[in-house]
Amino acid sequence: MEDKEVLHEEAAAAPETVEASGEGAERETPEDAAELRNRLAYLMAEFDNFRKRVVREREAQAAYGNEKLLLAVLPFLDNLERAMGQTDASADAILSGVRMAYDSLMNDLGKFGLEQVSSEGKLFDPSLHEAVGAVPATGVPEGAVLSESRKGYMLNGRLLRPAHVLVAAAPSTQGANERED
Repeated sequence: MEDKEVLHEEAAAAPETVEASGEGAERETPEDAAELRNRLAYLMAEFDNFRKRVVREREAQAAYGNEKLLLAVLPFLDNLERAMGQTDASADAILSGVRMAYDSLMNDLGKFGLEQVSSEGKLFDPSLHEAVGAVPATGVPEGAVLSESRKGYMLNGRLLRPAHVLVAAAPSTQGANERED
């Protein structure tokens, strides 16, 4: 680091010495040109090393960037393996274990900014939901979400995946007209 500071100080001082020596009347000597070439070569090598280091750091981040997330998922996998190993347990006990594993996973993923989009009973919002069907319904406002076929998720306040929902449509008036005839 000290060598870099010395080079930067020398480079900063060089223009001042030329100006102070009489309006640039002195010409560069071959030694000065060689020194400048050496400085340029040093800076080029330093920049090349910097570029290579940045590439290595990006590769390491891509390879190990999900490490914390995966460590949070491993207990979930352990719990699922335990549940699969229960051959003599009742269906209720297995279901209870799976629910606990699910809750644990959702809690851990919540620490990484993942949250479920709440849909049922709310009005359809195209920025959060993807309608997979519409069903005529009475007693429910048109455009209300009746059910979800796939949950939606947000990641740190941004939509990660929209929820697939079934939306209430206005009841068909065609069937009522046929009955009156």
